[in-house]
Amino acid sequence: MSRLKKQLLNLAIGEFAALLTFIFVYRLLDLGIASLVAFSYLILILLQGSAYWFYRYILIANKKRVNHKTIELLKFLRRLNMIVLVTISIVIPFIKSSNKDLLIAIGFFLFGIIEYINYYWYRLSYGKSGFNIRILLNTKLQKSSINKLISEYY
Repeated sequence: MSRLKKQLLNLAIGEFAALLTFIFVYRLLDLGIASLVAFSYLILILLQGSAYWFYRYILIANKKRVNHKTIELLKFLRRLNMIVLVTISIVIPFIKSSNKDLLIAIGFFLFGIIEYINYYWYRLSYGKSGFNIRILLNTKLQKSSINKLISEYY
């Protein structure tokens, strides 16, 4: 298997494994509705990331090009995710069941925002370790793979 195909498959599987792990851990915790809403946003973003990397893997494996409808879908998801992000940021303080619920919801929400930026705007993970703040601070932000794809065609 080529290095790029293996890397894309590892990204897809890794994101999906993270998603499943988060769901498993979340179910063990006794959290409120605000945490559930923020957590759901994070899971939605991780699912989109996993699907994107798997789609890119399939394209390379089958020697095909990106479909125009896929780019339209990615543009739509980028906008929809932003709308959901703003809505959740407004709703969370009103639906919190406790301060613990609010703090955990904010943590999930911030993680979701970081993942949204990482997928749809700027690449925030570098190297084998993923997110590395030292590398991130010492380099210029690069467009994410999805952002490059959308920009390429429009």
